[in-house]
Amino acid sequence: MADFEERADQLSLETIDASLSDGQIFKRARQKLLAPGAKLLVGPRGTGKTHIMRYAYVHAMRNENCPIALYANFSRYLNLEPLLLNSPDALKRFHSWVIAKLLLSAFDFLDDKGGDKTFLTDSGEHFNEAKLRELVALLERNGGGNVYEDFGQNLTINHVIEVCSLLCGKFKRRRTVLLLDDAALSLAGSYLIAFFDIYRLLKTGTIAPKASVYPGSTQYGPTFHASHEVEMVPLWLAVDDPEYSEIMGDIAERRLTADEIGSINEDTLETLKYVAFGSPRAYLRLLREYLDKSGTSQQKINAIVEHHAELIGAEYDSLGLKLRQFSSLIATGRKFFDAAVEQVATSQDAHARTKSIVLGLRQGEERTPLAERMLRFLIEVGMLYPLQAVSHGPNRKYDRYIPHLAFLYEQGTFRTGRGSSSRDLPSYMLRPSSKHPVRRDLSSLLSEDEIKALKLDLPPCPSCGVARINESQKFCHNCGAELVASSLFEECMKLPLEDVPGISDAMVARIHKDTKIRTVGHVYASQNPSTDLQQASYVGPVRASGIVGKVALAVNEFLS
Repeated sequence: MADFEERADQLSLETIDASLSDGQIFKRARQKLLAPGAKLLVGPRGTGKTHIMRYAYVHAMRNENCPIALYANFSRYLNLEPLLLNSPDALKRFHSWVIAKLLLSAFDFLDDKGGDKTFLTDSGEHFNEAKLRELVALLERNGGGNVYEDFGQNLTINHVIEVCSLLCGKFKRRRTVLLLDDAALSLAGSYLIAFFDIYRLLKTGTIAPKASVYPGSTQYGPTFHASHEVEMVPLWLAVDDPEYSEIMGDIAERRLTADEIGSINEDTLETLKYVAFGSPRAYLRLLREYLDKSGTSQQKINAIVEHHAELIGAEYDSLGLKLRQFSSLIATGRKFFDAAVEQVATSQDAHARTKSIVLGLRQGEERTPLAERMLRFLIEVGMLYPLQAVSHGPNRKYDRYIPHLAFLYEQGTFRTGRGSSSRDLPSYMLRPSSKHPVRRDLSSLLSEDEIKALKLDLPPCPSCGVARINESQKFCHNCGAELVASSLFEECMKLPLEDVPGISDAMVARIHKDTKIRTVGHVYASQNPSTDLQQASYVGPVRASGIVGKVALAVNEFLS
């Protein structure tokens, strides 16, 4: 079995330092992260945002000519989401959580650098590492108690500015870079707005915040104007980039052994590179699957591509569960995407010597804000790669997109003979691009009724079941009952254990029989979940630890 970790947040700093590709897109991102000025690192999941940020952190820590770089990850923000429903000061608690995470990043920096922390702890009572860690842990469990009342609510942005100044003085650096990872917070709008208010206030002459966000659906709130206040740094390698194959190959060579790479023929490597569609994480997972599977090379490729497309489709469809107000848009978006893939696939000319993988979607009145939001969700998940718009004359301006190559592969877009070959896709991608994209109107990809039906899905009244009139409605217009928004975190906690990937039906049956654990929330809330799970037959410490890990991964995937 191939033995390597795909996710950058699980890698050691030494592996991070040694495994980053030298491609221009990554070099540029590294430079921007350590340069002065606020930046937003933009890309879908798996395109390398965390890896780049952690690399910049390590590089700056070890190079005295670089600024102080502090790294903080905000991926657990949705653990605080229930506070929005049951705490009147939820945004204040969120503010304290963000500040505490930033202050803790200073202690993490000193731990990684091997520096003495007493100069920091002696600088003020707000630099109490133990209390900061306790506060973060309690807030992520929807608590806080006396730690928040006595300590957390007094934390301010000035404390972050102060800690940056102290570190610069201690290590003789002139400025600080704040690397804020997983900062999109796109599943909790109130927190997203609050976060970027903090981000904006952190910008000073000596402090430059850098945040990683998703393309498409990240909204920055009324006081933060991303296009004017920060520089966007794209981090999504395009499949038609001249360096694409070289960069993806470099990533694999740094993470796999020479024997593992050598066991895969060149055409297969090239095919999997393009099927990964610019996602290093996806490419590593595809290579792992190929090395672990049995069968002929082509059988393995076909099975892997099919599974890959299923995973991407499932991730996209899951947005409808996470963002219920957009579930109709997301469902219609899937129909649009399937039609777009079919149109690009069927437009291929068997005698052409060019590649035609670009869809041109005409701008027009039918492209309503809801239709635009529908497209942005497809971009966020990485199913559509946006290119620069082009004009073909008056009232004929087209936005251009490349649909995910895994779905085009499934449609036989790159096949040149009766059967599939590992040479088909790499050979196709070496062709020059066709002069014009496949040009379509939205109405040629969706029916008139589907376009008219684009709408927000507002949850009905829990008392009488009558649909809401608008998002801001506080009370039901039919029965007068108070309308309370549902919590995404609480929905996740209700997931039955049998829905967690990797836990067998037999294992679930034994857990149900011998314990009271039934849901993800039961595992998550247990003070000692490993001990509780070991009450089930044939579940020892190793198996219990594996189940806890699978539940944690499922929670992170659901809430990310």
